Amino acid sequence: MTIAGNNTFVKILNIILPLIGAALMIVYEFCITSCSSIKGAFLGVDLKWVGIIYMAILFASTFTVQGVFREKIIYFRTILISMAVGVEFYLIGFQVLKDVYCPFCLAFGTCIFILFGINYTSMNKKIMVTSAAVALIGFTLCFEGQVTLRFDLS
Repeated sequence: MTIAGNNTFVKILNIILPLIGAALMIVYEFCITSCSSIKGAFLGVDLKWVGIIYMAILFASTFTVQGVFREKIIYFRTILISMAVGVEFYLIGFQVLKDVYCPFCLAFGTCIFILFGINYTSMNKKIMVTSAAVALIGFTLCFEGQVTLRFDLS
């Protein structure tokens, strides 16, 4: 049984998108194009690992049994997805300001925004807004990012 309600398509997306997001961060590790010049960390942890761990937790939270924990898991997923939206707004802004774009990061963000969109109706709106705002502020305070110049000598 999954958390995502009765819509089979939504259930499938809630399972597949975290797997895609984690895979994107793994592939990002080997990127040698424009995204290799963007580095970021949250509380000293590389954002690639934060993304992989986040998606693993989100994936695991998709599966639950009926019972007392179901509502708590739904709130937990609301917090996870909403916080990720706040963080993605910051990270997209960072790329725009630095004028360096990472296709893997943008694809990861797309997974987040799709997850938000498909789960929106089941989310507690107060928790959603609060979580996104707290994440945006917290990430602003704890994000360490840099863009390094790459020289093409060919």
